[in-house]
Amino acid sequence: CGSIRIGMTSKDIAAEWIGLIPFGWSAELVALKNIKLGIFPPESGSRTNPFSEWIGAQMRGAIVGMVSPGNLKEAARLAWTDGLVSHTGNGILGEVFNALMCSLAFVAEDIREMLISVISLLPSGTQYYSVVKSSLDLCRESDDWRSAWKICEEKYKEYNWVHSYPNAAAEIIGLWYGNGDFDKTMEIIAGCGLDVDCNAAQAGAILGIFGGVDIIPSKWVDPIGDVLETYLRGMERLSIKKLSEKTVLLVRTHNIQ
Repeated sequence: CGSIRIGMTSKDIAAEWIGLIPFGWSAELVALKNIKLGIFPPESGSRTNPFSEWIGAQMRGAIVGMVSPGNLKEAARLAWTDGLVSHTGNGILGEVFNALMCSLAFVAEDIREMLISVISLLPSGTQYYSVVKSSLDLCRESDDWRSAWKICEEKYKEYNWVHSYPNAAAEIIGLWYGNGDFDKTMEIIAGCGLDVDCNAAQAGAILGIFGGVDIIPSKWVDPIGDVLETYLRGMERLSIKKLSEKTVLLVRTHNIQ
């Protein structure tokens, strides 16, 4: 939200939150309260925040990848800068993961190879890497998505349904077995459950970048039309087309790539 500019810091983003975001949930709500008390990043994402490794930052990775087409280093940097406002550690890596996938989707030729490449870039000593790597291995070993998901569901049952770990696993399974087919990917992600709308949004963004708007069947597009409604101050009703054009303009104007 707001504007993107060269040199923008986590503290700059936190200041934008105060002006634009009236309320939030879980990690974002805690971070927003911290910022209003004068507690800025990195403390805003860690101070009294039991939700700092939930899916919130992971959800924001798509737009970061969109403004860094094919530039994985910049996508990772921007994702970490943004994630630090509300999350810590593995929670921030969730945003880096989705940012890298959206960035690489601009130049990738195969969805599965894209997944393999992105996962190989994550720091191998982290628990987040262990989660996504083991999920990828299950995809390679299992004949169908239900078999792979059953193992993941049991393995991560101790985590809340909006925690980044099980949702990352669901996203990987959806993308792997959907293999570029929009309908199939959405069906699998819905079948996995958990934070379905967020996982579907991330996977849908990746597929849209990878294959262009034509990859999305009209039955998904027509009911939505061109209207995006938000609760951001001054941005309550937006044109999806104009927002997309603005995103492209930001990349070209600021030469983020």
